[in-house]
Amino acid sequence: MKKKQPLVILLSGLPGTGKSTLARRLSKKYRLERISTDSVRKRVFPSVRKNTFGAGSYSFENRLVVYNVINYLLYTLLRWNVGCVIDGTFYKESFRIKIKRIAEKFDAKFILVFVECPESLIKQRFQQREKRSGRTLSDANYDIYLNLKERFQPTKLPYIKVNIVHDKNSIMEKIENVIRKGYS
Repeated sequence: MKKKQPLVILLSGLPGTGKSTLARRLSKKYRLERISTDSVRKRVFPSVRKNTFGAGSYSFENRLVVYNVINYLLYTLLRWNVGCVIDGTFYKESFRIKIKRIAEKFDAKFILVFVECPESLIKQRFQQREKRSGRTLSDANYDIYLNLKERFQPTKLPYIKVNIVHDKNSIMEKIENVIRKGYS
């Protein structure tokens, strides 16, 4: 009996765009494991909380550690034929290419989704997050968003783009079409 081809969905985009919310929906719908840079960052650097870009768990060296852990987790999951959805900024093209190469090594279907959101809504989300007393998984704030926006590299990989302000069902349908047919 032939094994079912595993699915790897990489959600890339700036902080505050709604990647984590979409990752939860995709994980549930397709029964995929969910890996997030925020979750890995908290596990690897548990004593670090709020950060500025370039310091603490957001230093370049520590960001590399987070991405390397994600690569290892993906490799391990795919080795056991387990698909996943990965949620993170993945602001460097080399980070995205590495995920794609790991997926290819295991003959997994790889889908890159760029998640966007109007900047005014992102700013509003960060303001609301600051007012809440409870901790969130993400430590990103508007300053980190702006810093990553400057550094975000375009891609040459096939991808689809979704804007989180659109109807959630139409976003899921757009991703479903790519899963069924592949990139056009």
